[in-house]
Amino acid sequence: LWLVGMLLLTIGRFAIARAYREQSVPSDGENRRWAGYFLMTTCASGLMWGLAGVALFHPESLPHQVFLCFMIGGMVAGALPLQSALAGAFACFLIPALLPISVQMLLQGDQIHLTMGLMGLVFGAAMLSSSLRIHRMLRESIELRVKLSDSIADGQRLQQIANVDALTGIANRRLFDDALAREWRRAIRNRNPASLVLADIDYFKAYNDMYGHQAGDDCLRLVAQSAAKAVRRPADLVARIGGEEFAVLLPETSTEGAHHVAELIRRAINALNIAHDNSPVACHITVSLGTATLVPGRGSSSSALFEAADRALYVAKRRGRNRVASHAPPNGTLA
Repeated sequence: LWLVGMLLLTIGRFAIARAYREQSVPSDGENRRWAGYFLMTTCASGLMWGLAGVALFHPESLPHQVFLCFMIGGMVAGALPLQSALAGAFACFLIPALLPISVQMLLQGDQIHLTMGLMGLVFGAAMLSSSLRIHRMLRESIELRVKLSDSIADGQRLQQIANVDALTGIANRRLFDDALAREWRRAIRNRNPASLVLADIDYFKAYNDMYGHQAGDDCLRLVAQSAAKAVRRPADLVARIGGEEFAVLLPETSTEGAHHVAELIRRAINALNIAHDNSPVACHITVSLGTATLVPGRGSSSSALFEAADRALYVAKRRGRNRVASHAPPNGTLA
């Protein structure tokens, strides 16, 4: 009968645990209700083991009594780490499980049984004290994990704020400079080409003067988003590096590839068809772009790539704007 009762209780506890796992994220009130279920079934389990200490106690067989004490004591010790997470759970199990067998031993009256009964009570007190310490450690560990998680999330948000241009939502000059230095070092190690595209909105000051700064901000956001969509590789980076100036870093990209990306960006900006009646180039917003491709050598600086792209951008503007100009050394290598 005791085994059947224990089996039914265990099945019930597994059913409750499964129902808890299958539900959606519970509210605080629902969590308290499930905690109540856990405490009740834990207490019921302790009562079953306490009943074993009474119903299975053999008054004439000391080895049987010792075995029963060790069995119940082992169950109490095994429950210590499992039930200490929830406040009061271990006490709900320990007291009804251990007290009956300890009282049974004390009631026998002789020295051996009195000693074993007292040892059982001392053991229970030690286990309860350990449970309180484990519960406190677990609670502090969870609080520390929550604080650490919040700190990491805050750090990531701050890092994102520090690296993202607030107006356009793309990378800012700080992130661009870091990425350029990193990709330049990688290009030196691997002897691969590195390409850079610089883009400048044509006659943007005239656009601001005619349409206002709010329209200018909207224009910058649209241009930035279009440039970002035109660049498809994960390693490529589109950044706003000045008022109306943008940069596109293209690792391991040839001169032809950089020119192709720049042309995609130019066409995407033209397709926006943002009216600009104060532009001598066209009746809508346009961009001029300069590209540069270099294979860096040992000891070279990434500023060489930036300066080459800037010279190409100047050439595009001098040739009438709304166009792409490319620059590369004769052999494509920077000594």
